[in-house]
Amino acid sequence: MNKVNKRYEQLDKVFDFLEQNRLFSGTVLLSEGGNSFYKRAIGKRSFQEKQSVDSIFEIASISKSFTATAIMLLADNGSIRIDDPIKKFFPQLPYRGISIENLLNHTSGLKDYMEWFENEENWNHHKIVNNQDVVNFLETIQPKELFTVNKKWEYCNTGYVLLAETIRLVSNKEYGEFLNENIFTPLNMVNTSTYSQFLDGNLKRFALGFMYDRKKDMNFLPNEIDSHKYVYFLDGVKGDGGIKSTVEDLFKWEKSFYTNKILSKKSVDYMLKPARIKNKTTGYCPGLHKEYGGYGFGWALEEHSHYKKIVFHDGYWAGYGTGLISYRDYHKSIILLGNLDFTKEELNKTSHILALTLEKIFFHEEVNLEPFEQLIQ
Repeated sequence: MNKVNKRYEQLDKVFDFLEQNRLFSGTVLLSEGGNSFYKRAIGKRSFQEKQSVDSIFEIASISKSFTATAIMLLADNGSIRIDDPIKKFFPQLPYRGISIENLLNHTSGLKDYMEWFENEENWNHHKIVNNQDVVNFLETIQPKELFTVNKKWEYCNTGYVLLAETIRLVSNKEYGEFLNENIFTPLNMVNTSTYSQFLDGNLKRFALGFMYDRKKDMNFLPNEIDSHKYVYFLDGVKGDGGIKSTVEDLFKWEKSFYTNKILSKKSVDYMLKPARIKNKTTGYCPGLHKEYGGYGFGWALEEHSHYKKIVFHDGYWAGYGTGLISYRDYHKSIILLGNLDFTKEELNKTSHILALTLEKIFFHEEVNLEPFEQLIQ
């Protein structure tokens, strides 16, 4: 058996096992040299419908790569500067010394907004939060920074909401409208939008996010579980998440960083330059592997001894687990969109194990099902 056929066989073996054991529901696309060579859909996208490769998913924090690119577009045309202080756009906020760049690479020190809104004493959970509500929270509550700007790295959704609002203020267009005109349409990403599940009605081929209780062998919707009801009341927030897409559209997105159709090579290189934290460019941001990486603008970055430069982002939203991994030096990519979450925390390791397994298959390494088997023992 040649290497290509063996690779297909291994991929099918992995996904057959995942489907049979209810460990993954979703779609996958693998590409090499700018062409997709493996696509598969397993599981269900609703209680009645089977999954298909054109199913549309909540991509969660992969959305940050789009927000960052939109900011770079505004910087390229001179509308903003990356070193602009956020006070220039939000003079009502108390935070000084924080720049657009600090929001992009998570070095602002701002507190994440989600925790405050999840407290029912602070927010009526029957009311959907929007970006302006997050800005109002920062203005009225004025939560203290977690650390002095530039001193540390800490993943911060608040920063990306402010970036989305900056896009709106500078362009005089809503965040989704700007993305559609400047990214989605030019790349022919016809199934990508900032659709809100609870605000905008039905979306054809949308994959519902499920919480799977393995003991009961039952699927639940996240908003039916108290600890995950945030999927409803945070549904109106954009910039840190909120984009819906397909594996094919995200493949177009990944390819655009090679062809420079949206951004110049200079801007792409700038985006993919890791922040420097305490004289370190890596070692402060969780990587795809045990090694720790860095973070650029909307992308996590890793230099691996074997796989070389990896540009990636994962995403989590109750009911969804997503990942886009680009091996820049090999021109390969893995795109995973899943809509099966688990009530048992241990089972949520599946997505990460799957990504590492697909990577090994990609690079013609031996794999087995043991890591998945251990999850269900």
